[in-house]
Amino acid sequence: MSLRIGLIGTDGHTGTVLNGIPGLPGARLCACAKGHPEDNLDRLRNHPAFHDDTALFDDYHTMFEQVDLDLIGICRPYSLNAEAVIAAAKRNLHIICEKPIATTLQDLDAVEQAVKRNNVRLTAMLGMRLLPPFQAVKKAVAEGHIGEPILATAQKSYRFGNRPTFYKERKTYGGSIPWVAIHAIDYVRWTTGLEYTRVAALHGNLAHPGYPGCEDHGGMLFQFANGGTALVNMDYLRPDAAASHGDDRLRIAGSEGVLEILDLGTRVQLLRNDKPPRDLDLPKEIDFLSDFARELRGEGEHSIGPDEAVAVTRISLKAREAADTGQTLEL
Repeated sequence: MSLRIGLIGTDGHTGTVLNGIPGLPGARLCACAKGHPEDNLDRLRNHPAFHDDTALFDDYHTMFEQVDLDLIGICRPYSLNAEAVIAAAKRNLHIICEKPIATTLQDLDAVEQAVKRNNVRLTAMLGMRLLPPFQAVKKAVAEGHIGEPILATAQKSYRFGNRPTFYKERKTYGGSIPWVAIHAIDYVRWTTGLEYTRVAALHGNLAHPGYPGCEDHGGMLFQFANGGTALVNMDYLRPDAAASHGDDRLRIAGSEGVLEILDLGTRVQLLRNDKPPRDLDLPKEIDFLSDFARELRGEGEHSIGPDEAVAVTRISLKAREAADTGQTLEL
């Protein structure tokens, strides 16, 4: 089965779409379009997925009119993602979109309606689910190794580095909870198998005054449907000299044991009262595009369910609202 792929924009994790193309039978990068007028598509030319006959466009609407596609990747400045998702859905294209797929609840509702109306498959780049340590944690929880999950604590910490201009304003950036913390919000929910029912949050900017629309720290407190608790913290305060760009953590304490991701994701430790501590075997990383293509080809289910891109985005936007207003919100 052929898979004709297009890409809109270069802001975000374009590799989530592009990296799997060379190794996926039948997949081809047919076209790329700028995500905004100042976008630079030249950075894509050296990627192994790019071919001499990959068509380039200044506008994605023109690309849609001139190129026959099956799937579109969307990596625009985050406030512009929803517009492109809706346009792609109207073209009956399946969609891999950078998160957040929308930066307002109104836009998110419009995305949800367009996807359902046109019966297309939408997924978001919540790729941490496919990383080995998070897969191992989910499997261990599902197998009952820690009993009932009760308390989860998660961290997303990044270097600030050089951020695009659109990060300076909330209306174009969307906020650090739906851009950074959304990963942890998602992988806590996914690994525990528990839904959230309430959220309270705080966030702010104290170290990067030139980017007032970009919160450089924050914390979220969620209640699980079983009465348990989840805490998520995020920051852009990781020093430039740190060993890695990010430091992503997860600890889940249950009624019978504790699981913890250690050493920058290279280890997952299981602690129980009745057995010595042990490190879990880590599976191989799953390629995002290949995982999505399996579902499109009827060969299995994608790791992110049909409604989850919208659901996790909505949770993140409500968490941002809780931080903005100081209120505890029902989910």
